[in-house]
Amino acid sequence: MTPLRERKGILFAAPGTTCREAMVGYDQIGRAAADRFPGVDQRWTCTSAGVRRKLAAQGSPVKDPGEALFAMQAESFTRVAVLSLHLTDGMEFGELADTVAAVKRQQGNSMAVALGHALLTCEADWRRALGVLLAELPESPGDHDRIILVAHGSRDPQAGKTLMAAAQLCRVVDRRLMLSMMLGAPGLDAVVQDCVAAGVKKAWLLPCMVVAGFSAREDIAGTGERSWASVLRRAGVEPAPVIKGLGEIAGVTDIWMDRIERLLAELTESSEQKE
Repeated sequence: MTPLRERKGILFAAPGTTCREAMVGYDQIGRAAADRFPGVDQRWTCTSAGVRRKLAAQGSPVKDPGEALFAMQAESFTRVAVLSLHLTDGMEFGELADTVAAVKRQQGNSMAVALGHALLTCEADWRRALGVLLAELPESPGDHDRIILVAHGSRDPQAGKTLMAAAQLCRVVDRRLMLSMMLGAPGLDAVVQDCVAAGVKKAWLLPCMVVAGFSAREDIAGTGERSWASVLRRAGVEPAPVIKGLGEIAGVTDIWMDRIERLLAELTESSEQKE
């Protein structure tokens, strides 16, 4: 029997976005992977059903994870590293993990698959990302400034635990650093109370999101009455938004590239053991 020709691939699994300006984050991740892994094909999937519906209505349909992996099987991929671009191990990550597990259980499947973990579930990766984000600020924060990372947040209990642990690590890394949530605690009100109580005069606002979509541009940095920047300004705190998605920051992208490298090595090692 003629052995299968080896074909490696990367499947980027992202929540997705409908904001064209935010796509620069995903584009940069793709370029980094092309530079780091020449000859390894890339595919993308969107894990948010809501985003997929909106993209389809706009004439830009995107495969769900199961469809994307099935298509890669049909294209004769032999090893696929599935890189999760989720921050937490919430519902969408859980569904992605179930899909990958189902592919692994398929009888007669010649495509080996490995899934990477969500960013905030690995303390070493999150600590490394925080160091990168602090270095990304356009100027050094003052001793009495706050550096506020704003995440979407989640109602999922497991994601909530992960976010809480990530928030605690922020204060360990730098006492000025806070992880806050648009949905969940600590939210905007808690951030304002903390800043006012501590006499903070300037608050750096950074989206803790892979891409800087509408939430980052409007809800965090926008001029609307309820944006984070506007509420902080009314409380006497100068907001300093730095609106970049994590995918636009090379040092954070490097973390994901290192993870892909580990996944591909894991798949190679597994294949050699079977032989």
